[in-house]
Amino acid sequence: MSRIVVTLCVPDFTGASKMAKSYAEALVTAGHQVLVLHGPEPQVVDRSETTRTGYVESLRQSGIETELLPDLAFPLFPSVISKAARIAGEFGADCIIGVNARDRAVALKTATRLKVSGVLSLQNKHHFHGPLFVPRLKESYYRKAMQNHLTMAICSSPAVEEEMQERFSIPQTRTCVVYNGVDVENFPEASTEEIARIRESFQIQPDELMLVNVGRIDKQKGLEILVQAFREIILSGKKARLIQVGDVLEGPNAVEMTAYFNSLKTFLKEHQLEDQFIFAGWRNDCPLLLRAADIYVHSAQWEGWPLSVVEAMGASCPVIMTDCSGRPAGFTDLEHGIIVPKNHVAALAEAMQTMMGLSSEERSRIGEQGHQFAVEHFEITRTSRKFVEIVERMIEQNKTSQMPVSST
Repeated sequence: MSRIVVTLCVPDFTGASKMAKSYAEALVTAGHQVLVLHGPEPQVVDRSETTRTGYVESLRQSGIETELLPDLAFPLFPSVISKAARIAGEFGADCIIGVNARDRAVALKTATRLKVSGVLSLQNKHHFHGPLFVPRLKESYYRKAMQNHLTMAICSSPAVEEEMQERFSIPQTRTCVVYNGVDVENFPEASTEEIARIRESFQIQPDELMLVNVGRIDKQKGLEILVQAFREIILSGKKARLIQVGDVLEGPNAVEMTAYFNSLKTFLKEHQLEDQFIFAGWRNDCPLLLRAADIYVHSAQWEGWPLSVVEAMGASCPVIMTDCSGRPAGFTDLEHGIIVPKNHVAALAEAMQTMMGLSSEERSRIGEQGHQFAVEHFEITRTSRKFVEIVERMIEQNKTSQMPVSST
């Protein structure tokens, strides 16, 4: 049994944190002891009128130890490394795994200080925020931390691995790919009555299609492309409502993203689309929404591998997505879904037109084939097992390298 510390700056129910929880659970199942060292848990207002256990409490219920380190919210403070190293050292850590962009350098430097493996779980491509020269300074700091302290970067897609090698000059020997996954085979079912109720709650008419997009309100998600493409759909005479699930997250970019959110709402108001493009806020019932939807649309400009797309495939909902993460090997348009170029309004609108023009039976066929594709490539039991094996190998190699050489 090994002891593993996971750093998590933002413990919430967004994609990176979901994957952190899945991997931590898999490590516990494999017999390891896991401590999640986390920042303050954000307060999120849920609009689905359902209840859900808080994220940190859900970790504890899965047999994962937790400890609050408020300094993770300010990871550039020198004191955070010392504090993280003290906690991880007292825990007896054999490996430190960094998850969020803001805590990865902390994880790697802590691992070096303790002479244990420093692993990153890379859930996204990299984008550094801030005014003027700040993004460049952040990237330089991050690059040096990876080059000097990284044992292994576990990338969520080949696109992320390529970025690590080309942008940050990380050798191939220190990168690998494990796709993000969900429990596709046991994705929650929904009754006919539940589906009818959720569609009625959004006033979906019998002659309208229900489209869904899930993700925080952020420029990364390409929502300005989505609202423009949706406008083209409505102008063409198609009848649809699009439900966007998400909101602006707390954090250093909240002011900028709130302004971005307001610009989206202004666009919809100017084009009289407020009743058809619905911002639903954060909700706990996304599996039900995906079961009720006719089409899932993902418009992001960059991603690692979008968990919401895998969840839509798990719900057998036909997906349209941008090539924000590349194209998975074997994925065929109109067989497993449709992939279009990112940041391209016309291409996204055309894909939506195409999918909406199919019969419900044809869309169901694509949804079922997409589901099977997800079972084969993104089933969490397989992806998490691969993740655990990589971490175990890194720990064993580190222990072996530190064994004293006996003299003869």
